[in-house]
Amino acid sequence: MIPRIEQKLELNKHNYLDLLKWITHNGGKVLYPERTICSRYFDNNNMQMYFDTVEGLIPRKKIRIRTYGSDDFISSNSQYSLEIKLSNEHCRFKETNSNINLGSLLKNGYFDNLYGICKQLIDVSYVREYFLVKNIRVTIDKEIKYRLINLNNNFKKSFFEDQSYVLEIKADIDTNLSCLLNNFDFPRSRFSKYERALDSLLK
Repeated sequence: MIPRIEQKLELNKHNYLDLLKWITHNGGKVLYPERTICSRYFDNNNMQMYFDTVEGLIPRKKIRIRTYGSDDFISSNSQYSLEIKLSNEHCRFKETNSNINLGSLLKNGYFDNLYGICKQLIDVSYVREYFLVKNIRVTIDKEIKYRLINLNNNFKKSFFEDQSYVLEIKADIDTNLSCLLNNFDFPRSRFSKYERALDSLLK
């Protein structure tokens, strides 16, 4: 797993437009064309990963299968990759594995040494924009949608479209934190799409 720094900021549409102006004013450039990302999240029967995120417990994980180019997970024509994100006190790690048996994972789930058997639960899709600002990678996620995979009496909804945007600052683990704060003078906030999805669908 490769450690990295991730900092987030939740935006509304007005903030988003202001941010695009700020990026241009500060010499930012488009790093890649925007693209649609769809991730299927897994959790155990107790939704322990969700509750660990809500309570801010560490270490904690998120387990998902990610694909690109479509907001419909099953109809994607792109490669599927298993991603495991581990959060600890100081940083986050992400491990990616593209050599997976998709059918087996969807049918039988994934065994994790911390959470046990984890089954598919929800899809999260969004459109991501990529920028490079002051040599730091910045992404903005928009058109965020949450879909429940299987009907469950605990959930009040099967679909929800989030009106928020999310700015993410992503940097190498050895990046100076003071430099990040000085160059990106924005208030940071917690924004877990997985947590947000379940919060939205459970209500």
